[in-house]
Amino acid sequence: MEIHWKNEKTRKELEDFNHLKSRYDEKVAKSVAARLREIGSFPSYADIPPNARKHSIKDGNKFRYFAVDLPSRGGGRGKWRLAFIPHGEHDPANQKTIVSVEILGIEDYH
Repeated sequence: MEIHWKNEKTRKELEDFNHLKSRYDEKVAKSVAARLREIGSFPSYADIPPNARKHSIKDGNKFRYFAVDLPSRGGGRGKWRLAFIPHGEHDPANQKTIVSVEILGIEDYH
């Protein structure tokens, strides 16, 4: 998929390993880099594998964004998620048509 960014600040922060390590932890920093590589390597959202724990975040029944888990220190799923939205034209009913995403940032929505 093609990756776009919410803004330049978001891109710089998420591509800076040392920044991520100091703000979160080393495992989250490594997870962000791995998830960005994964997202960029698949042709569509539908092709992201289940082990990335992709899911939709909704407000009631209104779609807000997609997210993938970012495992953190101590094991398990952790509380951090890499959040993104479809970018450009797509059919909301067909995940294969989501071939470009906009990265919003790291979220803790728990």
